[in-house]
Amino acid sequence: MNAADFLRPKRKPDVLSVDFIAVMADKGSADAVRSLVADQAMTSAHVQTGSLDDTVELLHAAQRSPRLLMVDVSGSAMPLSDLARLAEACDPSVNVIVVGDRNDVGLFRSLLEIGVQDYLVKPLTVPLLQRALTASDPSVRMRTGKAISFIGVRGGVGVTTLAVSMARYLVEHTHRRIAYVDLNLYGGAANALLGMATNNGLADLLRDNQPLDAPLLERAMTNQGNRLFVLSAELDYGTDLPVRAGAIGDILSFLKHHFHYVLLDLPGRSGRIVEEALDASKHVYIVAERSVYAARECARLSRFIEDRAGEPTVSLLLNHPQEPVPDRVQNNDFKRALGSATVHDVPYAPKALARAENLSEPVSQRQGKAFLAAIGQIAGNLTGSEASLQDDAAAPWYKRLTGRRRAS
Repeated sequence: MNAADFLRPKRKPDVLSVDFIAVMADKGSADAVRSLVADQAMTSAHVQTGSLDDTVELLHAAQRSPRLLMVDVSGSAMPLSDLARLAEACDPSVNVIVVGDRNDVGLFRSLLEIGVQDYLVKPLTVPLLQRALTASDPSVRMRTGKAISFIGVRGGVGVTTLAVSMARYLVEHTHRRIAYVDLNLYGGAANALLGMATNNGLADLLRDNQPLDAPLLERAMTNQGNRLFVLSAELDYGTDLPVRAGAIGDILSFLKHHFHYVLLDLPGRSGRIVEEALDASKHVYIVAERSVYAARECARLSRFIEDRAGEPTVSLLLNHPQEPVPDRVQNNDFKRALGSATVHDVPYAPKALARAENLSEPVSQRQGKAFLAAIGQIAGNLTGSEASLQDDAAAPWYKRLTGRRRAS
């Protein structure tokens, strides 16, 4: 199996699997790219004529995403909006070169701002293409996925239930590939909720001193279908596993280059593992129930998270693991305690969640309609936040394009 095949949905064995794909709108441009391929003796390349729709179809059918994609927007009145259609077909780490017929400085700057590697104006020549493909610009941002952490103010507030529900929602309602990392090294509940066997893949990665690569990660992860991959551990109680400084950060950095979302199920509120996970996170969800203690801990935990080097965005998930009763702390009290953090309310759904947990199935739409609606709202807030100016600088190019299209 190719080193990165497990990161793509499994498809027919005869589909495209190359490092460089170019789809040009005219034969002359395609011939120029083919001349470059021949001149450089590139053995892992595919060049054809076609439209942007053909490019999207080709990427959907590919066994894995290419490392480099060259796409033609000639004749497009709204190239930024048209490029957004690649959003569901590209891995976050794909480098994109755009070809067009408009010698427009404003367009060039806009493309660079959203993370496109280069913009080439026709007619294409082999030297021009060569410079574009070999250019090494340190200002070009590496496009990566997002790490999202879920952390509770205490045990039993539903961290894993909400994180697993979010993972299932993203898998079902988007075309993204999700990595779920259960950082409880002594056996978290995520695999049980998903109906998957638990292994010691995460522990093996932490023990192994060799450089992390795709085959090593493939052996460590278990998967449910083609879009949900789980990294976990189940050490024997009493077993001590020293974790070197930076190990968790290295693993998460690698995952973010190959998955659109990396969901992190955090086991506690402090320690090296938790702190490295928070540093790698773009967004952190604090999970709490409605008690005075939870409100106090939310405020403390929020300040701790916001002071991290990565400065993640913090949101609060107010869960109802127990039957609602009067005299609970209200939403406004939590908002005052947390300041600017967004507060999401998750309704009480004991029957739906108990059945889903015992059968290792998704929450039933019939029994858990309100709960699933809340998960959908939280997921929408997460994915919709990619359109904001705050997130634009760090989001992958195609995600920023998607956000601009929504805003237009």
